[in-house]
Amino acid sequence: MNYKLKKLGKALSPPILLTGIKVLGSFIRRGDEKSGERGPAWYDRAFSRTVETHKHYTESKHYFLWSVIAHLMVRDGVRSVLDVGCGSGQLALLLRDKSIQAYCGIDFSQKRIEWARKNCPDFTFVVEDALRTDLFTTFPYDAVVCAEFLDHIQSDREVIQRIKTGARFYAIVPDFSFDSHVRYFKGSGDVMERYAAYFKDFRVSSFIADRKGKTYFLLEGIKR
Repeated sequence: MNYKLKKLGKALSPPILLTGIKVLGSFIRRGDEKSGERGPAWYDRAFSRTVETHKHYTESKHYFLWSVIAHLMVRDGVRSVLDVGCGSGQLALLLRDKSIQAYCGIDFSQKRIEWARKNCPDFTFVVEDALRTDLFTTFPYDAVVCAEFLDHIQSDREVIQRIKTGARFYAIVPDFSFDSHVRYFKGSGDVMERYAAYFKDFRVSSFIADRKGKTYFLLEGIKR
């Protein structure tokens, strides 16, 4: 009986060990995927389960930064905006309420665009890839905004290069990591180093986001 049990144990050990290795490998892979560029399906799922992205802009934790962007646009006389990575249209609503006259928001998340269209029917929202869309040349914008978009994609500078010369530019990037962040910035100097060459009158302002000291950097400039 003992012999049979030992034999059975030996026979079972390799598959069990293999299963353990597979589970461990899966765990390691999931760990590797904690941060990095994501596709449209990931953003659709995130939108469906995140209450924050369904709220009115005044209830969002980003309201203070969006308000600064809206103020800068009004100050600079912006009339038409191309919003790259527009999400669920919360910033669009604010810009509409600040009397921005023309707006086109692009995002590759179908669910976010559907929500934006429903909640801000006065503006245009399109499911597009920022690296492939023709809107950088066909939509008559005088400003581009990238509110927490550049930190989510590998080809951030390629998108910036697509902006037409003379257009005003506003963006938000963080100093902290997140599941879908490709990069974050240790300070305003890092932001300047990565983006300043593409703009005239480029400025970076820092805003503390919470009590833990998380920081957002607000970028503004004129495309060269």
